[in-house]
Amino acid sequence: MKRREFIKILGLTFSLSHLSLAGVLEYFKKSKNELPPQGKYTPMEKLFIVDIKGVPSDVKTLNIKDYRLRIFGDVSKPLSLSIDEIKSLKSVEREIILECVSNVRGDKIGRIKVKGVLLEDLLSKANPDKNAKEVVFRSFDGYHTSVEIEYVKAYQPILVYAINQDEDGKIMKELSLDHGYPLRVVCPEKWGYKSAKWIKEIEVVSYDYKGYWEKSGWSDRALRRVDYFDVK
Repeated sequence: MKRREFIKILGLTFSLSHLSLAGVLEYFKKSKNELPPQGKYTPMEKLFIVDIKGVPSDVKTLNIKDYRLRIFGDVSKPLSLSIDEIKSLKSVEREIILECVSNVRGDKIGRIKVKGVLLEDLLSKANPDKNAKEVVFRSFDGYHTSVEIEYVKAYQPILVYAINQDEDGKIMKELSLDHGYPLRVVCPEKWGYKSAKWIKEIEVVSYDYKGYWEKSGWSDRALRRVDYFDVK
């Protein structure tokens, strides 16, 4: 995307049309690191909420017994898993910092403890092709984004079905509707827009996929506090 087009989009969204690209970058780099004290967590009810359309109606009316996570694409063993089948797999709990790229005021960041299954474990069951390059997440609200296969191996993103309810991280509850029930992905060290909620399906692809925000010029790699925009 051309920088003029990108700044126009930002101007409509954040009232930043008066700034140059360098000025816009400096604006977003002012993100505040307002986290709970070390050893404490942001309770789910206090964790920031960002989405494109609100909770999808299909999720509000979802019969969890009918839910199936589809994993397909450039794989030799496509999968269709119920939530119970997912929960029966080896689980992990991990501390994650989740932050929105527009966290200028410090209200879109949280330290959370999540429980779920490693994405790599699920992908290994599907057996991606040798030329597989990225993993695409598609959500019930039409949102979509992707991460690199190499990132999956290095950072171990998690398909999450539970999150801490309390600040001590001792009480784990299933995801609320606002936070991605029944399943979301959490991608360590990437901006929050890579941690898609309300996961409907996962596709393995052999090309450079551009997601919902990435098509508008936001960074495709999206390493937190490193990458901001992909504009020329």
